[in-house]
Amino acid sequence: MIQYTSALLTAANEYQSDLVAFLRDLIRIPSVNGRDTEAALVERIQVEANQLGFESRLVALQPERPNILVTYGTGMERFALISHMDTVAEGDPASWSSPPFAAEIKEGRIIGRGTADNKAGIACSLYTLALLQDLHLIDPTRQQVIVAGVVDEESGACSPLGVRHLLDSDALHPSGVAHGATRGAIYAYASDIVCIGHRGLLRLELTARGQSIHAGIAEWHHHNRGANAVMALADLLLKLEALRILSPAPPGFENLGFTITPGTIFRGGSYPSIVPESANAIVDIRLLPGQPSTDVLERVREHILTVESERPRINIEMKVTVDIPGAVIPKNHPLALIAQDYTEAMTGRRWEAAGAGPANEGYMLIEAGVPTLCGFGPTGGNPHAPDEWVEIDSLPTTVAIFAGIIHDYLNTFKGE
Repeated sequence: MIQYTSALLTAANEYQSDLVAFLRDLIRIPSVNGRDTEAALVERIQVEANQLGFESRLVALQPERPNILVTYGTGMERFALISHMDTVAEGDPASWSSPPFAAEIKEGRIIGRGTADNKAGIACSLYTLALLQDLHLIDPTRQQVIVAGVVDEESGACSPLGVRHLLDSDALHPSGVAHGATRGAIYAYASDIVCIGHRGLLRLELTARGQSIHAGIAEWHHHNRGANAVMALADLLLKLEALRILSPAPPGFENLGFTITPGTIFRGGSYPSIVPESANAIVDIRLLPGQPSTDVLERVREHILTVESERPRINIEMKVTVDIPGAVIPKNHPLALIAQDYTEAMTGRRWEAAGAGPANEGYMLIEAGVPTLCGFGPTGGNPHAPDEWVEIDSLPTTVAIFAGIIHDYLNTFKGE
């Protein structure tokens, strides 16, 4: 560990006003997935990177949605700080205590959509480069730190446009390079744990098709014709709600497990007096690392067959829209242990090494052989909810922690 962590924190605190101003600018640029592109946000990040003296480049599968890479150093020993630039929608502005994109400051917090998830991560990561450079914490001729702002994570953490494209194009983790691969990474989310992994996500779209008929005629009364697709799908969702599948929990996931949430979205029916001929629902399923989605899909298919057999003239189709695995690194991995050391030194509390419930793109990095903390950063809350926030004082602290981790990890752990 860097001998004088207090000096590291003192230096990081000097960035606080600039860091806060930069983050508020990012929040004021809406980048809602499905509504806005990330292009305007990229331009603002480029301006800040240039002012800090760092080179940046764009890597895009779709030109209107570019990923941005900001680098310090040219060496072959690499570390990556990654954050996604898109956000979920703000919802009803009346549910917020201040406008969702105003980035107002209240009681030591910045309020706004994207603060915790994930724009504070971008801001802290960029200023980590500044601290590494100012304090000469890495050898830029031998080492390289990459800050990656990526697109389209909120579409389901399975997009080909963001981290997946950076990996496939060798922009983030060069293949075939004996000593040039990225040795570690942090996906920089607001957190209060050292996140060693995340659960998997299986998302299903279920469509029930029945037979429409006037709800008042005798043929429906005697069940000679017609089939209520809404009730058939509701029957299936209730069966799935009761589904329990046990799977061993890896270390760090003891408080998490298989979770199924049927009907997160439900649509059906066309008119008050017509027996519904179709209905559609989304099912959200969370899997532990190592738990195969194939087992779950087989159980869902069994329930579909049961409903179809019990309800004449009903047909139910299942479409898998998201299927990403859980991912985890060992609790005693050097990256996790170093991170815990710095949380204890900088905050007075040794953060627990544990898994996260929500999924993110960390699994792509771990599958590519990059040890990754899948969500680690400043103090914040209310992601995907009104009054999303991040604590201002935690921003420079996070910069100091990131810089310390990178220094120790690149200089003491060689990846053998």
